[in-house]
Amino acid sequence: MVKTSTYTLQVQEGHLFTITLVANPSTGYQWDLSNPVDARFLSLHANHFVPPSSPARIGQEGHQVMSFQALRRGMTSISVKYCRPWDNGECGEFVFYVVTIV
Repeated sequence: MVKTSTYTLQVQEGHLFTITLVANPSTGYQWDLSNPVDARFLSLHANHFVPPSSPARIGQEGHQVMSFQALRRGMTSISVKYCRPWDNGECGEFVFYVVTIV
């Protein structure tokens, strides 16, 4: 059974905000958008992996950080998936965010 989670976020118009997710790229899994964000409300600013603080060990999990710019007031969503790119849709987790921009 695939794990799914839903969260709500309230962010300020014009501000950058981040979503931080536990990740372990040594497994082949990575976080990515399930669907493009609505360009009227959000833009993806950055998506990068942050390794654990030292001393890091091989196979140790870190965090994947996605940064977004809130462009205008309104309500939108962000949907992300934790998948192996070569597995044709076999994902380990899905996270859905309902975003209110004020």
